[in-house]
Amino acid sequence: MRRTLLGLFVAVLVLPLVPVARAATTSAPACAHDVVPFRDLPGASLTPHDLVSKDDPPVRYTLWRGTVPSFDGLPLSVDVTVPCAVRGPAPLVSMHHGWTDDKTIWEETGRSDRVVSSFRRASNSWWNNIWFASQGDVVLTYTSRGWHDSCGPDVTGAVKPLTPAPSCASYKYWIHLDDQRWEIRDTQWLVAGLVSSGVADPSRLAITGGSYGGGQAIQNALLGDRVVCGGAPVPAALGPDPCAGHGDGDMVPWTTRTGVPLRWVAAVPMYTWSDVVQVLLPNGRGSDGWGVADRDHHDPIGVPIQSYVAGLLGAGQPLGNGFYAPPGVDPTADIVTSATRVLAGNPFLPSDPVVASSLPQFARFKSAAGIPLTAASTRVPMFWVQGQTDPLFPATEALQVYNRLRALDRRWPVKLFLGDIGHDYAAERVDDWDAAHLSMNAFLDHYLHPTRTRRAPAFDVTSSVTRCLSPSAPQRLLRASTWSALHPYTLRLTGASSPVVSSSAVVTSVGLATDPVSGATLPLPGAYKGCRKITPAAADSNAATWSFDVGSRGWLLAGGPVVDVSFGTTAPDTELNVRLWDVAPAADGGTTQALVARGTYRSLDAPALGGLHARFQLMPNTYRFEPGHSLKLEITANDFPYHQTSNVPALLTVGGMTLDLPLAQRP
Repeated sequence: MRRTLLGLFVAVLVLPLVPVARAATTSAPACAHDVVPFRDLPGASLTPHDLVSKDDPPVRYTLWRGTVPSFDGLPLSVDVTVPCAVRGPAPLVSMHHGWTDDKTIWEETGRSDRVVSSFRRASNSWWNNIWFASQGDVVLTYTSRGWHDSCGPDVTGAVKPLTPAPSCASYKYWIHLDDQRWEIRDTQWLVAGLVSSGVADPSRLAITGGSYGGGQAIQNALLGDRVVCGGAPVPAALGPDPCAGHGDGDMVPWTTRTGVPLRWVAAVPMYTWSDVVQVLLPNGRGSDGWGVADRDHHDPIGVPIQSYVAGLLGAGQPLGNGFYAPPGVDPTADIVTSATRVLAGNPFLPSDPVVASSLPQFARFKSAAGIPLTAASTRVPMFWVQGQTDPLFPATEALQVYNRLRALDRRWPVKLFLGDIGHDYAAERVDDWDAAHLSMNAFLDHYLHPTRTRRAPAFDVTSSVTRCLSPSAPQRLLRASTWSALHPYTLRLTGASSPVVSSSAVVTSVGLATDPVSGATLPLPGAYKGCRKITPAAADSNAATWSFDVGSRGWLLAGGPVVDVSFGTTAPDTELNVRLWDVAPAADGGTTQALVARGTYRSLDAPALGGLHARFQLMPNTYRFEPGHSLKLEITANDFPYHQTSNVPALLTVGGMTLDLPLAQRP
C-alpha cells in the first residue's frame, strides 16, 4: 500500500522516540518496584514481571499481573504496566478491550511503535501499553466482567463450562453490556485503587478503548466525576459504600475509598456507540442534524440489524468467550431474553413485557445517550475516533454526541476524526490510522504531560475521503472547525415513481452480498474485507432503483444523505431499506458498484395505496463520486440478512423520491 506524506510525517515524529527494532534483550534488570498497584486493597494479588521491549532504545517496565476485587468483590483479571523510571504517582491511561476480547488486546511484548494485530490492522500502532510506558505513563488493562479470565468461561478445549469458577459463583459475574452501574463502575473502582496505592496521579487520568471498550470510554467521559448507583453494595471489608442510601440510577461523586475526589482529564473513544438501541434496532429517526431533525430513536422500535444481533449474541456464551445472566435472573442484564425477543422479530409493541423491561435498561444504563447532562456538567476533553464505513457503529453515533455537547456549550471540548476504519467491511486504512494516532497522541500528551505538550488541541473535525474504488489513491483529509462547516453545499436529486413493487418476502443476491457479518466476518466462500464492491454491477429485482450521472466535475459527499420518499404499502408495519451505490464503468465494458451508504426506516402508517411519506438520513460518509460515474439509489422492503425481514407481509410501492447530498465542494 502506498505510503502517504502524512504517514511519513508520523514516522518522522515517532521513530526518534522509539526507533528501529533490535534483538530482544535476553535478561531484564529488576525495576525498583517503589510503587505497588492495589497494595492497600484487601484481596488484591498481583505479581510483578520485569520486562524489556525490543525497541531501540528499549523500554523497561514492570507488568503487574493478577486479580483484583471490584467494588462488589468480584475478582477481575488485571494488568498494570508501570515504567521502571516511575517512583511515584504517574499519568494513567486506562485501555479497554472489545466484545469477545480480553485485557491483552492493547498489550504488546515487542516493539511499541508499530505492532500490528492480524485482525485489527494498525489500530494499536503507537497505541498500546509499551508505547504509553515509553512516554512515562502507567497503563491499566483488565478483562471486563463476565469475559474470559474475569469470571468468564476461561478454559481451553471444545467444551466450555456453563457456570463460573467457585470464586465467582456468589457474585453477579455475568456480562452487563457496559452498564454504568457495573462495568463502568468497575473501571472507576480500579482507577481509584491505583490512585490510593500511589501509582496513578489523580490529576492526570485518561481513558480510551475501541468498540465495546469505546463504550467504556465515552460513558466514563460523560460521567466525568460521577458514579452511577444501582449495582451491588460494597462489602464492608473493601471500605465505605458511597451508594449506601441511594437508589437505582442515582449519582454520587467519584472518589477513592478515602474520599479523594477523582475525574477524567481526557478521553479517546474509538469506533463505538452512543445509543445501543439505535445501533442494533435503527428506526430511521436518528440523524446528525443535517437535512432532517434528530428525533426519537426508540419510538417506534426499529428494524434489527439481524446478522449483527445474532452474531454478537453467539460470540458470547455459546462460543465460550463470556457468560450471560441466566434468563430471568437479573432484569438489569437479561441479554439472552432481550436478544431472543429481538431475533423473533416484529411487531415490537410497547405493551410487550420484554420490550417494556429491556428498553429502559439499554437506553438509560448502557448508552452514553442516556446519561443526564446539563450545561454545568463536567467537561472532559474528548477526541472521538469513528469509522464512517463501519456497518455496526456508523459515524452518526459520534456526531449525535458531538451535537448534544455543542448544544449545551458551543465551546465544549470535543474533537472528531472520521475515517475508513472500524468493523467488518471498513477497510481499516493504515494511513487513516497513522493520521488519527498522530492527533490522538498529541491530544493525550497535552492533558497528561502539559509541560511537555503545551499547545492545546484544536477541537475541530477531520474526515478522510473513502477510497473504495480507488484503494491506491493518496489519502485526502478534510478539516473544518465544525461538522456543519465540513459540508456547506447541498445537491438535490429527484426521482420519479418506480414501476417496481417491492415485497418483504423476497430475498435477493444484492442483499446477501452486502451483509457485513456473513460476507466479511465469517470464513465463507466469497468473503471479503474492505468496502463492498460488486462486479459486474447487479440490479436488485426487488428494489425501486434510480440512477444519476455524476457529470464532468464529480461530487464530494461529506455527511449523511437524506432520502425523502412518498410510498404506499399493504401492511401496518413496513420497512424502507435504502442502499446508495457508486457505479463505475470498467475498461472491459463491464461495471463495478461500490456501497457508499445505507439506512432503514420503519413505518407504522396504516396501509394505503399511496400518499404516505418518510424522510430520513443514511449513514454519513465522505466519498468522492468521480466524473463519468453514476450514483444509484435502491429502496427495498427486504434487506436481509443485514436488516431483519419483517414478520408482517408487505408490498411496497414508491411514488417518487428526492435525495439530498451534503457536499464539501460546490457541485
